[in-house]
Amino acid sequence: MDLIPEKYRYDLEIIRGTAEQIIRDFNFGGFEIIFSGNPHNAFDELKTQIGPVIRKLFTDDRSSFQSLLYRIDINEKDYRHALASLTTSEVEEKLSELIIRREFQKVITRKYFTDTK
Repeated sequence: MDLIPEKYRYDLEIIRGTAEQIIRDFNFGGFEIIFSGNPHNAFDELKTQIGPVIRKLFTDDRSSFQSLLYRIDINEKDYRHALASLTTSEVEEKLSELIIRREFQKVITRKYFTDTK
């Protein structure tokens, strides 16, 4: 499953911006996410690191889990749908994808409004 539209798949500025946004949001919660800088596997690399954090927070600290989702601004309907219809491992993967997509959307939105000024 593609996490972002093909036209941005290898746009290094967009990829770096998305990775930086993910790193900031997870660092705020005390979790270290590392991006190698390789655009060809960036989103899989980030997804692999996000998944275990999601699982840990969901299992051990629901308050921090909710705070992270709120900070990232994950759509509550999408989040609740994932919880209701998927197994635990599928929820981890789906939420990781939702997080990457949302962070990507933030970067694209910022870029659009910066470029139109």
